[in-house]
Amino acid sequence: MYYDLHTHTVWSDGELEPALLVANAAAAGVRVLALTDHDTMAGVGEAAGAAPGLGVQLIPGVELSVSWQGLTVHVVGLGLDAGNVRLCQALDELREIRIERGRAMVAALAAAGLGEAQSILERPGIVSRVHVADWLVAHGHAPDRARAFKRFLTRGAAAYVAAQWPDLPAAVGWIRGAGGCAVLAHPIRYRLSGGRLAQLVGAFTEAGGAALEVVTAGLDAGEIGRLARLARKYALHASVGSDFHKALPWRPRPGGLPELPGDCRPVWDGWPQIALQEIG
Repeated sequence: MYYDLHTHTVWSDGELEPALLVANAAAAGVRVLALTDHDTMAGVGEAAGAAPGLGVQLIPGVELSVSWQGLTVHVVGLGLDAGNVRLCQALDELREIRIERGRAMVAALAAAGLGEAQSILERPGIVSRVHVADWLVAHGHAPDRARAFKRFLTRGAAAYVAAQWPDLPAAVGWIRGAGGCAVLAHPIRYRLSGGRLAQLVGAFTEAGGAALEVVTAGLDAGEIGRLARLARKYALHASVGSDFHKALPWRPRPGGLPELPGDCRPVWDGWPQIALQEIG
């Protein structure tokens, strides 16, 4: 796969440093790579520095946390101006939301008698529930990350703290204002009914969204086809991304995904400087 437009590094909840992510992607045959850490672009500079020597075109990106009708969804921004003032302000605001939620989760862990977890707040990147889950596993409170989430970090559990994320129009507006393309990430993962998913895609389109992530980790051919039809119905481009975080049996490495269906309009068609270059 030449394109992988959804990946993560240690600056959010990924496993690899940005330069190593680029190297892994290049080794997998990726030629156009987007770094889309959660609510931060701190790793983009390092990734962009490593990319040319490895034959990779680096797309500056981010994955924004968004609230829609009581549900947390993710919107990927691709091709962003990392110096855009309003986007930088928004990312600072999101970082503060995460810090405050992190403090509340650490306090909840202590109140539940699970121990002192202040170290979670001292990492250089963003603070997420993943880091709390990993702390719980490391301290013997759960056998793995999935069960740490289920026992302690889902709604109603001891360490669950809700976050007040920005709404869909605001997030899409920040992306567009920074010269980027807004992509609704992994739509199947929200486990919505057909009607409710259509409502989400419609709201995203109305807000100015440009693309649907049609190919991503964990989808079968039927689900990819369903998303391709939704993209066509709402006149959206289609994106592809591994959503790589770390090497796991059920999640592909960078580039380890099927191609987009032939009847989709690839999101990179809107990037002539990339779409027309020699990437073979």
